[in-house]
Amino acid sequence: MRSEKEVIDTVLNTAREDEAVRAVIRTNLVPKREFDYYNFCFVVSDIKKFDGDVFADCFGERILLYRADRNYPEIFPGGTKAHLMVFDDGITIAINVMGRDDFLSRYNGEQKSENVWIGDTYLKILDKDGLLPEIERLDEKQTWFCQKPSEEEFSETCNEFWWVLKTYAEYTLRKELPSAMFYLNMAVRDLLNKMIRWDLFLQAGHPVNMGILDSNMEKLLGEEKFSIYKKTYPAADYESMWYALDSVVKLWSMIAEDVSRHCGYAYSKDVETNMIRLIKNMGKRDYQ
Repeated sequence: MRSEKEVIDTVLNTAREDEAVRAVIRTNLVPKREFDYYNFCFVVSDIKKFDGDVFADCFGERILLYRADRNYPEIFPGGTKAHLMVFDDGITIAINVMGRDDFLSRYNGEQKSENVWIGDTYLKILDKDGLLPEIERLDEKQTWFCQKPSEEEFSETCNEFWWVLKTYAEYTLRKELPSAMFYLNMAVRDLLNKMIRWDLFLQAGHPVNMGILDSNMEKLLGEEKFSIYKKTYPAADYESMWYALDSVVKLWSMIAEDVSRHCGYAYSKDVETNMIRLIKNMGKRDYQ
């Protein structure tokens, strides 16, 4: 596998030889991990040039090109071209090609939709024309969570949780596995994780580093609660999916009550009791 210096040198040589590339910023400067993943922003004068496969022969023997901007244009504004490449020696290189103003908008946090896949650490490593200010941000900020919910937000999040949990139960009872799994692992889990983030911040009393996509949750949540959280991931059979629902309910009740106490908000045990009773009657099961 190539060294970090070899990868950086190859990327910079490619940028220097291309007249359309005016600056290069390295992004997603996470600590070294087992797998070598390199992210860059190329600031260019001609964005249309990079719509095609311009990097096919630049960085080694490539085995995969994924154009994320074509699948998710809403998170790559201004015509940004996202080239995500995997090479046969195990190196991964992601290059987001954009104009100067779009890059600065992202760097300054002006974009409405932050793209968690790019990362928000930055280091300018090439600037042919001096067209960018000094670019250096070596600490991640998007992973630091420091939000206390308003009373209305807390209440509506609780109501939404019970709504989507009931929908998950309905899909499970109808044996519609793809829909049920989508609701559990997207809609239900999104709300459960939101409540957990609130709880962790409120208990800590200071911003909490959740990691990209909540990757630090295991070490932050504590052994007892995380052991329950693990049980919210079911196998693809309906009995396991019902037990996962049990664990979701148990953990939600613990966490939501903690948040309500910290904030001084009311948590409706009546809604919880009635929704659990309704779901129990739907599935003819006893919930603990």
